Amino acid sequence: MPVDPITAAIVGTVVGSMIQEISSLPGPYASVPVEGVPRLLPENTIRGDMMIHDLATASVNGKPMPLAPGVQIRDPFNMVVLPLQISALVPVRYQTDVSGAISKVWILSQREAAQP
Repeated sequence: MPVDPITAAIVGTVVGSMIQEISSLPGPYASVPVEGVPRLLPENTIRGDMMIHDLATASVNGKPMPLAPGVQIRDPFNMVVLPLQISALVPVRYQTDVSGAISKVWILSQREAAQP
Protein backbone atom coordinates (compact mmCIF):
# COMPACT_ATOMS: atom_id res chain seq x y z
CA MET A 1 0.00 0.00 0.00
CA PRO A 2 1.62 3.28 -1.06
CA VAL A 3 2.11 6.05 1.46
CA ASP A 4 1.47 9.63 0.49
CA PRO A 5 4.58 11.88 0.29
CA ILE A 6 3.56 14.15 3.18
CA THR A 7 3.15 11.24 5.62
CA ALA A 8 6.45 9.75 4.45
CA ALA A 9 8.22 13.09 4.97
CA ILE A 10 6.80 13.51 8.48
CA VAL A 11 7.71 9.97 9.51
CA GLY A 12 11.19 10.36 7.99
CA THR A 13 11.78 13.60 9.87
CA VAL A 14 10.65 12.14 13.20
CA VAL A 15 12.72 8.98 12.81
CA GLY A 16 15.77 10.96 11.65
CA SER A 17 15.62 13.30 14.64
CA MET A 18 15.24 10.34 17.02
CA ILE A 19 18.29 8.64 15.53
CA GLN A 20 20.30 11.86 15.75
CA GLU A 21 19.30 12.33 19.40
CA ILE A 22 20.18 8.75 20.33
CA SER A 23 23.53 8.85 18.52
CA SER A 24 24.53 12.00 20.41
CA LEU A 25 24.16 10.29 23.80
CA PRO A 26 27.27 8.96 25.57
CA GLY A 27 27.89 5.20 25.66
CA PRO A 28 25.46 3.08 27.65
CA TYR A 29 27.61 3.05 30.78
CA ALA A 30 30.13 5.80 30.23
CA SER A 31 29.18 6.88 33.74
CA VAL A 32 26.75 5.41 36.21
CA PRO A 33 23.66 7.61 36.64
CA VAL A 34 23.28 9.47 39.91
CA GLU A 35 19.70 8.35 40.32
CA GLY A 36 17.69 5.54 38.81
CA VAL A 37 14.21 4.40 39.70
CA PRO A 38 13.55 3.55 43.36
CA ARG A 39 13.68 -0.23 43.59
CA LEU A 40 13.89 -2.96 46.18
CA LEU A 41 16.51 -5.55 45.38
CA PRO A 42 16.27 -9.10 46.75
CA GLU A 43 18.09 -9.59 50.06
CA ASN A 44 20.13 -12.56 48.83
CA THR A 45 22.17 -10.56 46.31
CA ILE A 46 25.95 -10.29 46.29
CA ARG A 47 27.71 -6.93 45.92
CA GLY A 48 30.60 -6.47 43.50
CA ASP A 49 32.15 -4.57 40.61
CA MET A 50 31.50 -6.33 37.31
CA MET A 51 32.98 -6.21 33.85
CA ILE A 52 31.53 -8.29 31.01
CA HIS A 53 34.12 -9.86 28.69
CA ASP A 54 31.89 -11.75 26.25
CA LEU A 55 28.49 -13.45 26.16
CA ALA A 56 29.65 -16.26 28.45
CA THR A 57 32.06 -14.68 30.96
CA ALA A 58 32.36 -11.73 33.28
CA SER A 59 34.67 -10.79 36.08
CA VAL A 60 33.42 -9.74 39.50
CA ASN A 61 35.98 -8.02 41.71
CA GLY A 62 38.67 -9.35 39.34
CA LYS A 63 37.50 -12.98 39.61
CA PRO A 64 36.29 -14.63 36.36
CA MET A 65 32.75 -16.01 36.57
CA PRO A 66 30.46 -17.61 33.99
CA LEU A 67 27.24 -15.95 32.87
CA ALA A 68 24.14 -18.14 32.82
CA PRO A 69 22.67 -18.66 29.33
CA GLY A 70 19.57 -16.59 30.17
CA VAL A 71 21.31 -13.96 32.28
CA GLN A 72 19.09 -10.97 32.99
CA ILE A 73 20.84 -7.63 33.47
CA ARG A 74 18.97 -4.52 34.59
CA ASP A 75 20.38 -1.00 34.47
CA PRO A 76 19.80 1.69 37.16
CA PHE A 77 16.50 2.55 35.44
CA ASN A 78 15.44 -1.13 35.72
CA MET A 79 15.58 -1.61 31.95
CA VAL A 80 16.90 -4.93 30.61
CA VAL A 81 20.24 -4.57 28.81
CA LEU A 82 22.29 -7.03 26.80
CA PRO A 83 25.58 -8.25 28.30
CA LEU A 84 27.74 -6.71 25.57
CA GLN A 85 26.22 -3.27 26.17
CA ILE A 86 28.24 -3.08 29.39
CA SER A 87 31.61 -1.76 28.31
CA ALA A 88 33.15 -0.71 31.62
CA LEU A 89 33.51 -1.77 35.23
CA VAL A 90 30.17 -1.12 36.95
CA PRO A 91 28.94 -1.54 40.54
CA VAL A 92 26.36 -4.34 40.73
CA ARG A 93 24.35 -6.64 42.91
CA TYR A 94 23.93 -10.10 41.45
CA GLN A 95 22.53 -13.58 42.05
CA THR A 96 23.89 -16.92 40.92
CA ASP A 97 22.10 -20.07 39.84
CA VAL A 98 22.70 -23.57 41.27
CA SER A 99 25.76 -24.07 39.06
CA GLY A 100 27.38 -20.84 40.30
CA ALA A 101 26.83 -18.91 37.06
CA ILE A 102 25.60 -15.32 37.30
CA SER A 103 21.89 -15.37 36.49
CA LYS A 104 20.55 -11.94 37.54
CA VAL A 105 22.37 -8.61 37.70
CA TRP A 106 21.27 -5.17 38.87
CA ILE A 107 23.60 -2.33 37.88
CA LEU A 108 23.59 0.14 40.75
CA SER A 109 23.01 3.88 40.56
CA GLN A 110 25.45 6.09 42.48
CA ARG A 111 22.97 6.34 45.36
CA GLU A 112 22.56 2.54 45.51
CA ALA A 113 26.31 2.01 45.20
CA ALA A 114 26.92 4.31 48.20
CA GLN A 115 24.71 2.15 50.42
CA PRO A 116 26.31 -0.76 52.30
